Amino acid sequence: MPEDEKHIIDWILDKTDFRKQKQSFRNKKRASAFERRKHKMDNLIFYCSVCEYCWSNVPKYIDIVKWRKYPKNLMPTIGKKRKRCKNCKTK
Repeated sequence: MPEDEKHIIDWILDKTDFRKQKQSFRNKKRASAFERRKHKMDNLIFYCSVCEYCWSNVPKYIDIVKWRKYPKNLMPTIGKKRKRCKNCKTK
Protein backbone atom coordinates (compact mmCIF):
# COMPACT_ATOMS: atom_id res chain seq x y z
CA MET A 1 0.00 0.00 0.00
CA PRO A 2 1.43 3.42 -0.95
CA GLU A 3 2.28 5.75 1.91
CA ASP A 4 0.20 8.69 0.65
CA GLU A 5 -2.98 6.56 0.69
CA LYS A 6 -4.85 6.57 4.01
CA HIS A 7 -5.71 3.34 5.70
CA ILE A 8 -9.47 2.73 6.01
CA ILE A 9 -9.36 2.91 9.81
CA ASP A 10 -7.62 6.31 9.71
CA TRP A 11 -10.25 7.55 7.29
CA ILE A 12 -13.09 6.35 9.56
CA LEU A 13 -11.49 7.96 12.60
CA ASP A 14 -11.21 11.28 10.75
CA LYS A 15 -14.86 11.13 9.65
CA THR A 16 -16.14 10.24 13.11
CA ASP A 17 -14.19 12.94 14.91
CA PHE A 18 -16.51 14.55 17.46
CA ARG A 19 -15.61 18.16 16.58
CA LYS A 20 -16.18 17.59 12.85
CA GLN A 21 -19.52 15.92 13.48
CA LYS A 22 -20.62 18.72 15.78
CA GLN A 23 -19.66 21.41 13.24
CA SER A 24 -21.41 19.54 10.43
CA PHE A 25 -24.56 19.14 12.51
CA ARG A 26 -24.52 22.84 13.45
CA ASN A 27 -24.23 23.90 9.79
CA LYS A 28 -27.11 21.64 8.73
CA LYS A 29 -29.24 22.88 11.60
CA ARG A 30 -28.56 26.52 10.69
CA ALA A 31 -29.49 25.97 7.05
CA SER A 32 -32.68 24.06 7.77
CA ALA A 33 -33.92 26.69 10.24
CA PHE A 34 -34.85 28.97 7.36
CA GLU A 35 -36.70 26.23 5.46
CA ARG A 36 -39.16 25.51 8.27
CA ARG A 37 -40.50 29.02 8.62
CA LYS A 38 -44.21 29.56 8.35
CA HIS A 39 -43.77 32.34 5.79
CA LYS A 40 -40.86 32.38 3.38
CA MET A 41 -39.35 35.85 3.01
CA ASP A 42 -39.40 35.59 -0.78
CA ASN A 43 -43.20 35.27 -0.71
CA LEU A 44 -43.52 38.43 1.39
CA ILE A 45 -41.52 40.73 -0.92
CA PHE A 46 -43.40 42.34 -3.80
CA TYR A 47 -42.39 44.25 -6.92
CA CYS A 48 -44.05 47.56 -7.77
CA SER A 49 -44.28 47.96 -11.54
CA VAL A 50 -44.98 51.72 -11.25
CA CYS A 51 -41.86 52.82 -9.35
CA GLU A 52 -39.89 49.61 -10.12
CA TYR A 53 -38.84 48.98 -6.51
CA CYS A 54 -39.20 45.89 -4.36
CA TRP A 55 -41.11 46.40 -1.12
CA SER A 56 -42.52 44.40 1.78
CA ASN A 57 -44.68 44.82 4.84
CA VAL A 58 -42.64 44.81 8.05
CA PRO A 59 -43.61 44.82 11.73
CA LYS A 60 -44.00 48.18 13.44
CA TYR A 61 -41.02 47.58 15.74
CA ILE A 62 -38.74 47.39 12.67
CA ASP A 63 -40.10 50.39 10.79
CA ILE A 64 -42.71 52.87 12.04
CA VAL A 65 -44.26 53.14 8.54
CA LYS A 66 -44.99 49.34 8.57
CA TRP A 67 -43.56 48.78 5.10
CA ARG A 68 -40.09 48.99 3.60
CA LYS A 69 -38.87 49.89 0.13
CA TYR A 70 -35.64 48.20 -0.97
CA PRO A 71 -33.05 49.89 -3.25
CA LYS A 72 -33.23 49.18 -6.97
CA ASN A 73 -31.20 46.23 -8.29
CA LEU A 74 -30.69 44.89 -4.76
CA MET A 75 -33.02 41.93 -5.31
CA PRO A 76 -33.96 40.00 -8.42
CA THR A 77 -37.48 40.86 -9.55
CA ILE A 78 -38.09 37.59 -11.41
CA GLY A 79 -40.76 35.57 -9.65
CA LYS A 80 -41.90 38.40 -7.37
CA LYS A 81 -45.62 39.11 -7.17
CA ARG A 82 -46.53 42.38 -8.90
CA LYS A 83 -48.27 44.65 -6.42
CA ARG A 84 -48.36 48.43 -6.17
CA CYS A 85 -46.48 49.76 -3.17
CA LYS A 86 -48.21 51.92 -0.55
CA ASN A 87 -46.48 55.00 -1.92
CA CYS A 88 -47.83 54.48 -5.46
CA LYS A 89 -51.33 53.58 -4.24
CA THR A 90 -51.76 57.00 -2.66
CA LYS A 91 -50.76 58.84 -5.87
